[in-house]
Amino acid sequence: MKNERFLEESESTMPRKAWITPKYLGVTAGVFSALVLSLLLGRAFLDRSFAESALVLLTGLALLFPGLYLVRRHGLPWRERQRLETENSHLRQAAEEAELRFQQLFDNAGDAIFFIHPETGAFLDINRRGAQLLGYPGQSITDLPLGELFPGGQRRRYLRLVKKVLRDGYGEVPDLLIRRRDGRLMHGELHARLGDLGKRKVVHCVLRDVSEMHHIEEELRQKNRDLALVNDIAHQAAGSRDAKRMLDGLLGRVLETFAADGGGIFLLRHQGRELHLLVHRGIEEPVLSDMEKMPVGQGLAGRVAASGKPRSSPDLRHDNRVWSESVRQAGWRGYQAVPLVSDQRTVGVLFFFTLEKRIFRREEVRLLLAIGKQLGGAVDSVELYDALQWQHRLTEASNRELEQSRLRLRESLRRMELANRTLEQTERLKSNFITLASHELRTPLTYILSGSELLAGTLRGRLSDEEQNVLRAIHQGGLRLHEIVQDLLDMARIEANACPITRGKVHLPTLLAEVEQEFQTLFRQRNLSFRVTPLPTDEIHGDARQLGKTFHRLVENAVKFTPEGGAIEISGNLLHDRELRLQEAQLRDFSTAFFTRPMLPRFLQLSIRDTGVGIDPAEQVRIFDKFYEIGPPDGHFTSRTSFGGKGVGLGLSLVKGVVEAHGGMTWVESPGTGETLGGSAFHLLLPLDPLPLEGSHEQLTSLSGHSPA
Repeated sequence: MKNERFLEESESTMPRKAWITPKYLGVTAGVFSALVLSLLLGRAFLDRSFAESALVLLTGLALLFPGLYLVRRHGLPWRERQRLETENSHLRQAAEEAELRFQQLFDNAGDAIFFIHPETGAFLDINRRGAQLLGYPGQSITDLPLGELFPGGQRRRYLRLVKKVLRDGYGEVPDLLIRRRDGRLMHGELHARLGDLGKRKVVHCVLRDVSEMHHIEEELRQKNRDLALVNDIAHQAAGSRDAKRMLDGLLGRVLETFAADGGGIFLLRHQGRELHLLVHRGIEEPVLSDMEKMPVGQGLAGRVAASGKPRSSPDLRHDNRVWSESVRQAGWRGYQAVPLVSDQRTVGVLFFFTLEKRIFRREEVRLLLAIGKQLGGAVDSVELYDALQWQHRLTEASNRELEQSRLRLRESLRRMELANRTLEQTERLKSNFITLASHELRTPLTYILSGSELLAGTLRGRLSDEEQNVLRAIHQGGLRLHEIVQDLLDMARIEANACPITRGKVHLPTLLAEVEQEFQTLFRQRNLSFRVTPLPTDEIHGDARQLGKTFHRLVENAVKFTPEGGAIEISGNLLHDRELRLQEAQLRDFSTAFFTRPMLPRFLQLSIRDTGVGIDPAEQVRIFDKFYEIGPPDGHFTSRTSFGGKGVGLGLSLVKGVVEAHGGMTWVESPGTGETLGGSAFHLLLPLDPLPLEGSHEQLTSLSGHSPA
């Protein structure tokens, strides 16, 4: 517009007014009068009469004098005319240069510029940039119909812009589709203003290509839609605790967004070895039966689960990765599958299909991957929630069971406490009975023994053999009963912690030789071998009498449970306290008190081994309880020498009590019952060093009695 205004101003400064001024007319009239006068004079003198010549001359003079008057009054000097012609020439040159500059600016402008007819909207002129932008030569575009440049409804929008400019003087369209010469559509931004081109009104229009900006804006809008979709999916997933319902709703949303004909969601099961179809839409029954379960690594979905990467196919009809042939028969073509990921771990697969061939864009796959991450996290959260709920229910059930167990335990403890009190009371009554019975039996036993001995001495020779046998049986029964009473008294003292022990040096070889001597006759009768291996030490500190009775009881026990032809052996071994600590787990059940008190540094382990019937492991601790008897009671028979004979069940209890009174312990080892299982080994652990005295002196008394049980 500025160039047009400059051109108009240049033309207005040209000397058009000089040609119509009075001065110009006077000069012209004078010259013209002289010319006419000369022509008339020449004509008159050549072929006219004098009168005619005079008339012509007068006419010429009549014309000449006004002309001379006008030349005199209005005529310009010659130099003035030269100056004016020079100025006119300069002005014409300036106008041409201005027009040239305008054309150069018009053609070289950075934007496309059009001159448009304000009535029809036709293109009158276009600059070089406009021609390049649209792909048309400068002149050919003016001949194009508007429908070629503006497809569809865009032509009406263009014409409305022209009318608006004609009405308001200015108008603009931010986004108008324009067809280029090569057929591609361009998004253009138009700014138009009403102006002049010479003497006529035109619409000056500036066009800018905003296709790239439109593409960027469209991408931004698409990304915003994608983000809104992902955010919506995340929101729905976070607010749901039903995995199947949540995934079914989100699957429908995904299928709608991507214009798919159907799809589904697999979840990994069986430690990630198999895919199970949890939800689906648009899948026909024959295909559904084939896809309910799918091994990982098979088919497109299985490959996604195995690799954690998306898989797609533009046309399943020509894809050999298809898992089921029914998919092709159902008309599936375009296919896309993405993993459901949670903490970089694949938990499932999302897939959908189309019935038309389709190539999925990279942006679509990226969006699906983002959706897969949201769904994977949601699935993981729901499954974790279900697991927590299940664990919570289990915990509640366990708590109820625990509460019931507590009630039962409380009741059991109450009953146990009652039973313990009853047992303690019974034990006290039994101990009291044993003590009282023992004391009460000693007097009549003394009478029986004394009477039988008196009768045997007084009536010797006067009694028959049968009567003598009866008298001997009475005397032997009294002795046996006396031994039992003595054992009962010893057991009562041990339980009352009133078992006095005489501390002194004990020579073990002598003590063991005496025991062997006592059983020598029985060894010969039963054909039993007896051997004492060399001991690591000959002396210990203790009560020789009590230890002798202890060895006697153990050898007697070995004799009773070793068949004829068997062997009995006594051996010894030195042990230190640290070695015993290593065996605490195996020995603690035999004597808990031994391992709870301070332990002396050195011990002698005496072992009495036999090749007898052995002891079942379940009974090896219980045989040291008083009155405990192995085997059924109906098989009991009393004997001190016969194989399998039994006593009252106090022998091993007395052994344990005496050894523990010496600061030691006793235990048994046996592989089990049966004559071929290796028999038994009873071990006595006795300290080699003297026990520390608890006072200034010990009152030591011996236990009464004659022979062991």
